[in-house]
Formats: sequence, structure tokens, C-alpha cells
Amino acid sequence: MLVFDGVFLMRPGLIDRWDLRIFVSTTLEKTVDRALVRERRVSSRAYVERRWRERYFPAHRFYFATIRPTDQFDIVVRNDEPHQPLGETHTH
Repeated sequence: MLVFDGVFLMRPGLIDRWDLRIFVSTTLEKTVDRALVRERRVSSRAYVERRWRERYFPAHRFYFATIRPTDQFDIVVRNDEPHQPLGETHTH
């Protein structure tokens, strides 16, 4: 078994490569909070927030608007609370 982890892996050209597709979902604001914790020793809060809001949020929104990845997953795990993830299955 091989497990691939990546943000934009449901795009055309790759989607048919996966036998089981699991999407781990977190709100955009939660991703910023987690980035601030991960990067607090190497980057300022302002820099991390600006980078996420100016670079990652637009890329994320574009990907969801054009690819609609959550329509293509077998399992979605809502992970805003890591100690209490919520899972749901999808049928295509």
C-alpha cells in the first residue's frame, strides 16, 4: 500500500490514479492557526498570516471552485478538532 499526501491531488490527470480517496478537511482559519504554531520559531505572525491569506487561500478557493475535490472523495474526515475527527463516506 502506498499513501500519498497532498493538497491538490484530485486534479485531472491524477484523479484516476487513486483506489481510495480520503479528504481531510479543516477550515481555512484553522489552517492559519496551525501554521502559526508550526512556524512560530522561524516566521513572524504577520508574515505567516499574510502568506496564508494572500497565497494559500486563493489557491485553495480556486482549486475548490474549479476541481470540486470533495465531490470526488470516498471518505471525508472533518479535522478541525484532531481529537474528535468526524468522518463521512461518499458514493460517486
